Order: sequence, then structure tokens, then C-alpha cells
Amino acid sequence: MLSVSQTPAETDAQWVRLIPPGVTDPAARIADSMGGVLAQAIGTIVSAAQPNLRAIDILCYRGIAHEEYLLRPCPAPDSRRGSALPIPSDPEIETTSASVQDVDTLTMRFGAWFADQLIDRIGVEIVTCDPTPLGRTQTLTTRLVTDSETPIAVDRAGSQSQLATYLDGLLEQSVPHVARTIVAPAGSGTYHVEQQVGHVTPQARTLQRRDLARHSTQHTGPSLAAQYDADAITSTWELLTEAEWEPKTLRSQSPCHPTLHRQPGAGAAAGTLVDLCTQQLEYQRLLGTLGDPQPLAEQYDALAYSPTLEVEAASLASMLGLVWGYDTPAWETQHDFDRRPPILESLALLRSAPGTDETAGHNPRVPGGDQSSSNFWTPASATVADWPLPSSGSGAVGPAASAVTRRAIKRLREYGDSLSMTATSGVDTPWATAVRRPPDGDASILVVDDDGSVPPGELIAAASHGVETHAITVVTETQAAAKRAAAILREPFVGAADTETILYPRTARHWITSGHVAVVPREMPLQWTIDPDGTVRLSTHSECLASGTVWGEPLRPTAASDDPSTPLRWVAPESPPVVRTTDGVARDQYDTPAALADEYRSIQLPAVPARRWWSPRATCLSVGPDGPSVVDPRRRFGSNGESLETALEEFVTTYTCQAETTLTASTIATACRRLLCPQSATVVSQTKLKRLVTDLSRRTTGPTHTESALMEPETVTLTQRGWIYPDTTADRPAAPFADATAAGTPTASLAESLAVAPDYK
Repeated sequence: MLSVSQTPAETDAQWVRLIPPGVTDPAARIADSMGGVLAQAIGTIVSAAQPNLRAIDILCYRGIAHEEYLLRPCPAPDSRRGSALPIPSDPEIETTSASVQDVDTLTMRFGAWFADQLIDRIGVEIVTCDPTPLGRTQTLTTRLVTDSETPIAVDRAGSQSQLATYLDGLLEQSVPHVARTIVAPAGSGTYHVEQQVGHVTPQARTLQRRDLARHSTQHTGPSLAAQYDADAITSTWELLTEAEWEPKTLRSQSPCHPTLHRQPGAGAAAGTLVDLCTQQLEYQRLLGTLGDPQPLAEQYDALAYSPTLEVEAASLASMLGLVWGYDTPAWETQHDFDRRPPILESLALLRSAPGTDETAGHNPRVPGGDQSSSNFWTPASATVADWPLPSSGSGAVGPAASAVTRRAIKRLREYGDSLSMTATSGVDTPWATAVRRPPDGDASILVVDDDGSVPPGELIAAASHGVETHAITVVTETQAAAKRAAAILREPFVGAADTETILYPRTARHWITSGHVAVVPREMPLQWTIDPDGTVRLSTHSECLASGTVWGEPLRPTAASDDPSTPLRWVAPESPPVVRTTDGVARDQYDTPAALADEYRSIQLPAVPARRWWSPRATCLSVGPDGPSVVDPRRRFGSNGESLETALEEFVTTYTCQAETTLTASTIATACRRLLCPQSATVVSQTKLKRLVTDLSRRTTGPTHTESALMEPETVTLTQRGWIYPDTTADRPAAPFADATAAGTPTASLAESLAVAPDYK
């Protein structure tokens, strides 16, 4: 039944809204669930309308004042030639609004027919429903699925239906939620039913596999299928937990970030289940904004489970709930969470409900989108107007376009995060927009990169100089820009040069000492490198100009201060500009700064990474029109059917080099597993990795070490391999050479005016 398509933009979709009695006057309330009444009404309409009626769509969610129920007919493809419902004339309207002429005839007739099937105490009106306030950021959803090829019988165990019992449980826990049920005649007295549910809370946020791991460890997953207690019915969430996925947290990782791993032999279907639980398609289907359902249908074809159940006619009442949820707060408990109920706008009131002001739950649209006046929604402390626009200063380009920045704020707040701008004041890059803090995870620096224009060195600087965990979140407009950021953070360096690693240059910080800007001839190529000992060097093609270390030794020229042959010179912000040697002797004077810039360039500082890779500390998020999606910066290893041996060899080639010190097999295996584990579908064995490292060492060192390798694997060497550079430790600052730069001074402005765009090739 996924063939029942949805309109991609349903902000003007018309629905029949059921109004419960007694919302404002408790004496008029209905205490019992009325799922049986709803099922009987649907059964009557479906029987009378065949073959013109294809399906009935039922949207249920926690509203402002009570549980909301919206219904609409889905006409058969050929029903446009005539009335989709057998109603001889237009219904009489008890109360009309100014917009009644805008009501679709099909919806009006469906509403009148449906009102006739319900008791008089239930009000009925025609509304438009805009689901946009629920958010574009997906949340945890699940749907009922089956592998049964025969109609399913669902026994009603209690006084109310299984769905009503499930919804009651959510209401008791004050959990905002959305449920969608699509019912269609299947012939022979049976029905096709498609049923989904999603929790709309910060605890249910789901963008990555590690979110699923959190749901598994905290038991926050939706157990919809368990409510039915039928062997033929399960759900995507239950299948995921049954597919031998287990949450694992490495000792080297934050306990807030467990990772979900599949045990060996679980099968390829487990990967499809993860995609269904973390990607946009199911969430869009839940909200009714999916459009073409074919991609989702193809995923279920691969899963070998049907997303549509065929149920006996007598079982329909068990799968429909009509509970009103009086006086049960939900949205009021979600502070600093940028989601809220859909916007309802009334078109026509067909029948009022006693004891209810039907407008109480409309959540009307506020001009300009400012919902801060709503008494159930608490805006975050920093408003959109507080966020910065791009800087026009050369060399100090700020965050991306405001539209992307605001969308990033919106999506992350929908995800449940809080964001603080003031916390970025100590971060040494203008691209650090905010500090992002999830409800139960590590904080990270937020960088907004619209189209992939943030310089690599500034991404690395933001990640290195940020919060204590050196975590970073990069938000982009496009998937391509997110993939670019992921690639940079996966390998935060340009490449290798013998035993040294080539570093990216900064674009916003320059080498400045004692009020003087370091310069070299404009056309002279420069390259920053770092070696395994942590020594950083600035070199031309023929000589090393300066060096320092990540251990606190500042940058110093390598040539003697009075050596006239070195191309390194110094300039102060004076007029006219004078070029001096390191010992302060004036060599050249220029009439104007422009004349100086024609001959000399400033020296951009190196982007020294705090870590050899950002895993799992990096999140690259694209926030395009279809909603946010995550690009995993660790996807390179173990993808496309790569063997563990291939991944290990690439790891060794990328992150180690020839060095005087030697890494043991155990050290390499532990580090490689730390990188592979968060992205690998199956659990990576430490023992197997250690054996593979030993085998690799035998191939590279020859048979001489065979005996010692068998007896003492800890001493096996990989031909003197060491890490390409040191990670940040208590002795290694994350921001070396901080005293060699300045910002917002005349000297810094001079350095920026002499800057030349870096050539990473």
C-alpha cells in the first residue's frame, strides 16, 4: 500500500477533524475509548464507496488541548470522472467560516458522511493541516510489518484497542507523538493497514546509528508491535533489536556515544533496518510529505517484510484508537525543543461538540513564523537575530549565509540541542559559530559551511581549538559540501612527504612576532610539515625557513638573524612600509602598501591538528530542502565490501610512517579498532586485528622475526612505523604557536592584506 502516494508539500492539505466533547467543560467528556466506533464508521464508508475510494488516511497526534484525529479520503485513480463518494447532494453546513468556498468537494462530502456515522457528541470540521512545526529533522519512527501471506487476526484483549492502549501509555508519560494509519479495502472482507508511529521528543532524536544504540541502551525505542502480541506482526524497531545488533562503547570513547554493532551472521537485512530507522523516508511518510513512495517500497522489498498488513475485518477495531487524552500535558514538558504541533486552520464547521471550544486546539499560524508567544513553547536563549552575518574582512571570512545558519539552528534545535554563541569566544577561528550541546552527549564546536567554502585549515582549527573533547559539527547546505568536510576531518592533513606530513595552512591567522609580520617573496612556494616527534617546519623547495614544536617551543627562524641570504623578512604596520631582516636591518622600502603586496606575501600559520582523525568526534550534517542527513566522516574504511585486511593496510599507510620509535602490534590494532568500530557493521575483533598486524609485519620484515613473532607478538615491528604526529595530550597543547598570531590589530590587518590564497595541490 506504499503505492498510495503523498503530496510532497502538504501545508494546504484538507482534513476532516474530529472534535471531542468536554475539552472546556469536563462534565461533557467521554471517558471510554471509541476505536470500535471509528472502525465501524470506516467500514461503512469503505463498503459504500467502493470502487471509488482507494484508502482512508488517519493522522493522530498529541495536540495542544487533547489528542487530535484528522482523516481524509484517498480517491481511486479513476474516480475523478465522478463523485468519489456516493452522496447525492452537498451536505448542509451547521456553521460556516469565510473560507468555506475553499473547501474541496470530496473532503466536504467525506466529512458529512463521516459525521453521520459518529455519535452526535463528536464534533466535525474541515481544516487545513500544516505539519511543518513538527520539524524536518527526523525522529525515531517505527511501523508495523509482517511476513505473513494470509490475513491476520488480531484479538482484542481488553476494553480498548491495542493502538488505544499504546497511545494511552504515551499520554501518561507526556510523550508528544505522531501516529499515522492508512486503511484500504483489500477485497474478500479484509483490509490493508499501514501503521506508523513516531515519538517527538529530544530523547527520540535519530540521525545516526549511535542514536539507535542510545535508544537500545536506554530502552526508549517504540514498542508498537509488542502491544499487538501477534506472531504475524512485528515492527522495524523490533526487527532491528532482534537482528543481533548490540550497543557497544569502547573504553576510549565517551559513554554518551555507544555504537550499534551487528554480530557476525546477522545478515544484510540489518543494514536496511538501520537505514529505515535513521533516514528521512520513513519520517517523511509519517508526516505525509514523502511524495513518491517507490524508494521506500524498494527498501522493504530488500527486507523481505511487507510494510502493509492484511487484517481480518473483525480485527480493524483493534488497530484503530480514538482516545482523547484530556488534561495530559506533553508539549509543555519539552523545554528548549524546537518542535510543536501542526498548524490547523478551520475552513468549515460541520458539527460542534458539546462543552468544547473547537478553536482551542487549532494552534493557528502566527505571522512571520514567530511562535514565541505560544504558552507551550520555550524558545532557546539566543534568537535568530543574535546570529552573525558573514564578515567582509579579507582573510577573516565569517560564517556562511544567514539563511543556512538559521536553518542549521532550527534543525539542531529540532534535534534537541542547545546552542551557545558566547562559548566560542576562546576559539581561534572566525568560523566557529556556536557551541552545540546535546541533552546527553559531548559538546562540540559548530561550523556552518554553506557550499564547501570554509578553508580546510579553519575546519581543523575549529575542531582542534574548541571544547575539551575537540568535537566538531559541520552543517552544510549540500551533501557534496558535507562529504568534503568529512574527508578533511577524516584526514586532517594534505598528505605525506617521506617521514613528514604536509599540513594545511590557516587562512585567518598569520605568523606575527613582536608587532612584525613575517613575509617572503610573493611567488615563493611554502609548505608546513610535521614529523612524528612533533616538530613543525616551514620550508621552501630548497630550505627550511623556520621550525617549532607542538610541545611549546615557539616558531623560530632557522637561519642566523644576520644572514642576508634567507628569504625570510619582517614588516611592521608603518608608512611607508619597510622590509627588514630578522636582526632589524632595513633592506627595502616601498611607497605604498600595494607596492609591498606586489613583492611580498605574509606567512599563514599551519593548521596543526589536535588529533590524527576526528572519529567519532565529528558530525557532518547537510540541511537541504528534504531535511537533514548525516555524512559519516568514517565511511571510507570498511565500505564497499572492503576486507578487514585492506582497511588495516590503509590505516597503517595513512596514519603511520617510518620513524625511530616503534609501535607494537597491540597499539596499532587498538587504534585501528577505535577508528573502525564506530562505522563497521559488524563487531571488529581486537584479537583478529592484532593477528593481522602481526601478519603484515612478517610480510614487511621478512622471516627473521618469525620465531619472536609467534612467541612475543607485542614486540613485532612494522619496519619501524610510528604515528605521523602526536595527538594532543596533557603535555601537548591543542593550539600550538598561539603566541605567534594576533587578530583585530593593525599588524593583523597588514598580514591579511599581504595574504595569498593557499594552493593545496
